[in-house]
Amino acid sequence: MSDLKIRPLVTHNLLQAYGQNKQVAAPKGSGFGDLLSQSINKVQASQTAADMAVNQAVMGQGQDLHQVMVAQEEASITFELMMEVRNKLMEAYQQIMAMQV
Repeated sequence: MSDLKIRPLVTHNLLQAYGQNKQVAAPKGSGFGDLLSQSINKVQASQTAADMAVNQAVMGQGQDLHQVMVAQEEASITFELMMEVRNKLMEAYQQIMAMQV
């Protein structure tokens, strides 16, 4: 159904959660799948950052409440944007599949 590779995403997320992620530039001429994968990784990164900000605030590690709320809103907005893009892609796919050849 999907050509999305789960293992690299999981590895990427685990490395990022432990602060060991190194950004690698995408090669020139990368395709739509790479762009989509990078976008999903960015959404995941913003959600991880928001979770870490909440955890630091709960543990009393000096996180300002305003910074926590900004991180939460950023994660929420990026997720909503990703869902809207997904919905538009699904609509386009359904319209193409409904076309008569």
